Amino acid sequence: MRGPRAFLRIWAGSLAGLGFLAVAFNLAVDPYEVFGTPRMAGISLFKPITKNHAMLAKTNQVARFHPATVVIGSSPIHIGIDASTPVWPEAMGPVFNYGIPGVYETSTSLRILQEAVATGGVKSAVVFLDFQNFFSPEDPDPALLEADRRFRSLPDGNPNPDSRMQRANDMFLSVATAGALIDSVTTVALQRRPNVLDLASDGSGTEADFIDAARNDGMHDLFAQKDAAEAVRAAKLAPVMAGWRGPLPDLDAVAAIVAFARARDIGLTLVIAPHHVDALELYWRAGLWPRVEQLKTELTALVAAQHGAVTLWDFLDYSSFNIEPVPAAGDRRTPTSWFWEPTHFKKQLGDVMIQRMFGRSAPAFGMILTADTVAVRNAEIRAARRSLVCERKQPVLTALESPPTDRCVRIETPNRPT
Repeated sequence: MRGPRAFLRIWAGSLAGLGFLAVAFNLAVDPYEVFGTPRMAGISLFKPITKNHAMLAKTNQVARFHPATVVIGSSPIHIGIDASTPVWPEAMGPVFNYGIPGVYETSTSLRILQEAVATGGVKSAVVFLDFQNFFSPEDPDPALLEADRRFRSLPDGNPNPDSRMQRANDMFLSVATAGALIDSVTTVALQRRPNVLDLASDGSGTEADFIDAARNDGMHDLFAQKDAAEAVRAAKLAPVMAGWRGPLPDLDAVAAIVAFARARDIGLTLVIAPHHVDALELYWRAGLWPRVEQLKTELTALVAAQHGAVTLWDFLDYSSFNIEPVPAAGDRRTPTSWFWEPTHFKKQLGDVMIQRMFGRSAPAFGMILTADTVAVRNAEIRAARRSLVCERKQPVLTALESPPTDRCVRIETPNRPT
């Protein structure tokens, strides 16, 4: 009979063996895309767990990818811009999608651009701007504080002394923890689902969650839920802007992005991201449209000072793409062409924007803003809204009723803030 020491040796050896197998399994599955382990069909071809770890995953991906062009923005960019679409000009490739879902401030774009450039090879950047971010001062982003320890450089451009330790910690947590093992098992278990969420090696996210939600709830419910959330957001931002004087918040963050790109000879395209008419109306009704016009004017002035080195595109308007009808309540079959809900556009619209900005031919959508065009652009959008909402009396909000004609007339020509 074996003694206690032999039993303890066998027990310890078994635990070590199981630990080694768990580490090997986590490394093979690589649920967070930390290591770039080759993907295996039926095991790790799709990466659904990266949904909640996008900053971690993409920061490791971009270091392996070495893009020539980086696309930066929040969750609509993560989902709606395809880095591998053939409409990208060949000269701009390879393209990496560094869009990050979740809470997102404009200053985050600067840190992400700095990190992408630190990996080497970036020649151009396309930075999408969410207009709502310019209607209140920034709050510290906890997710960015963690990412700051991981990024190769500090905000001032100097090397980050904490980067190696944070990356080592990332690797340990990705292979040697129970949470990683659970996520690896979940990753394998989800591989055989018909519609699996994924993160491509070029950073592009899939639309699987929206596809499932549309199938289960219908497009009307997707729009209505987001309408309700944006109505709350607009109501909170309106009093902040009511007494605001001077340049809008976050413009200094855009100026820092421009300065960084100019200093490193990176071609920069700034983009005011598109929203569906539902979202536009909510902010118009909240009295914030004058601030939208102020934002476009101030961004134009910032870009104009660069003497052609930076381009500013505006897709925030009442065009045929932004005003597509939403299926009726209870309709779970009729799709939409361009938007999943008021703030998230589909990849089809993403392709249109890429082709419009960088291709030779594309549908008439959006406009380059310059000192000569911005005032005309603002007036044309007011006229387009008047035609849509007032003259046609067309309901444009999914979750809320269309306003009476007299109210529409009163808010049709808002006064510019001083």
